[in-house]
Amino acid sequence: AGCKTKGQCDEHHKSQILPLTPLMDECETEFSFNISGRVEGSTDRANESIKVLNLGDKEKNNKRLIEKRKQLSHNLLMINGLEPDEGLEDDELLRSVIVDLLTPQDGKLAPFAPVVANILRSWISS
Repeated sequence: AGCKTKGQCDEHHKSQILPLTPLMDECETEFSFNISGRVEGSTDRANESIKVLNLGDKEKNNKRLIEKRKQLSHNLLMINGLEPDEGLEDDELLRSVIVDLLTPQDGKLAPFAPVVANILRSWISS
């Protein structure tokens, strides 16, 4: 679930303790992705994991990953008929797009599909 990119993920992790991993269910709720490409943690362990893996909570920390996440997220939104900069108020459509994004095609999810699903969940009215 991690990457091998120089300066982030596995490469940045080395032997540091990782308190929250992609294999934990809580990963889905303790990380919050923004349309800007940044990631935020809602718990101390999520923030520590972001730091250990250099996942891009601030542009100075990992501008390249933030921009890549932003561009790929925007592309996935547009492919699914959503304008990234406008948001959307139709909760049913958002839920439908989330289901589509999280449904594997040929056994695989599109790159960054869980990130976009996380962004869309934050757009759904509470």
